[in-house]
Amino acid sequence: MKLNNFLVLNAILFVPFGIFMLLAPTVIFPLFGINLDADGVLMARVFGSALMNLGLICYLIRNEKPTAIGMKAVLIGNFLFHAFDAISTFIASYSGVMNTLGWMFTLLHFSLAIGFIYYYLQNNK
Repeated sequence: MKLNNFLVLNAILFVPFGIFMLLAPTVIFPLFGINLDADGVLMARVFGSALMNLGLICYLIRNEKPTAIGMKAVLIGNFLFHAFDAISTFIASYSGVMNTLGWMFTLLHFSLAIGFIYYYLQNNK
């Protein structure tokens, strides 16, 4: 897969999910076994905003040269985000904070982290 297609895939995954988290966090989180109080709703909306923006950044930079400094920043930033989210969702799923659907997010974030570090290393030899 080309880097620009990978970035578009990330945008397709996270822009709609981020918007949905902004608009309806009390609908999506119970699907994963997480019940939100008012504080949780606020944090979910903040996180939804961040997801939407990460996806949008990936979409907007998709045609930049792979060796450009901005692309390097996007690749490393997304690698770190997805790596830390993979660890967080793994812990939440393993400990029972999230139900079995949480493992889907662990796998998704782990796969995307691998993709982002792959493209970074591929273009920065």
